[in-house]
This record gives sequence, structure tokens and C-alpha cells, in this order.
Amino acid sequence: MIAPGSVAILSHQWGNHLATNAVIWAFGLLIAARVRVLHVTLTYVICYGLLAAARSAIVGTPLVAELAPITGPMYQLFIFFMITDPKTTVGSMRGRIGVAALVAVAEAGIRLAGDYHVAALGLLYPAPPILALAIVGPLAKAVDLCAFFHNPRRSP
Repeated sequence: MIAPGSVAILSHQWGNHLATNAVIWAFGLLIAARVRVLHVTLTYVICYGLLAAARSAIVGTPLVAELAPITGPMYQLFIFFMITDPKTTVGSMRGRIGVAALVAVAEAGIRLAGDYHVAALGLLYPAPPILALAIVGPLAKAVDLCAFFHNPRRSP
């Protein structure tokens, strides 16, 4: 760092304190419910938890260490605002649930590849959830768009 005494990263500023996380999650869940994307958020969170348990069993790390990132600011912004962004979602509720699950699977794959030092995926290691969305999202939108053109009565 250039100025380590005067610069703090976001996770250091917010911390992972239970009270802070409770407030963020309460507002995040409320907002997601009000804008009718709670199903996307909950799908990702449930899949993340299940895949974290699988990664813990495969790699041998404590489950808490695998679950901890979801309490950080990057993941919270991702869960409540990025994965639910209309630009990254498909037209149907079932499709949005499927895409959220696929993003969680891709993210878990990236993290697992990092655990095993798969050099070909090294560029994806700094931000697994965002880059998983960047891979899965456009593919899902393309499939959704093709389905729309083959069945124009369906809304995009």
C-alpha cells in the first residue's frame, strides 16, 4: 500500500460485527422483498451456504471460514444489488432462480479452483461472485433472448 497508515479497505471500515451485519441484512432483505427480487437473493444465499459446506468438506477448511465471506461488504452488495439488477436477470422467475443458482455454482467452482491453484483460472480469483455473474449472466440473457424470439408471446 502507498499510505498504510491512512487508508482502510471497505471490509476493515465495516467490520464483520453481528450488529452491523444485522442492520445491512435487514434493510437488504426488506428492499429485495419490496422490489420483488427476494427469490433471487435467497436462492443465491441458500446455494452459497450449501456449496460452502461442500467446499469445506472437499478442502477440509472449517465451515465458518467458508461461510464468512458472505458477511463482508463485497458479498452483501453483490447479494442485494448486483445479482438482482434487471440488466443481469432473465425474464421468468424460474429462470432468475436458475441463474442465481448457476452463479453460485460458478462462484464455488472459481473458489475451489483457487484452493487447488488452477493457474488457468487465476484471473478470476480476486472477485469470484462478480466474475461468476459476468460469465453466467450474459449467457443466460442470450438464452432468454433466443427463447423470446422463438416464442414472441412470452414477455422478455
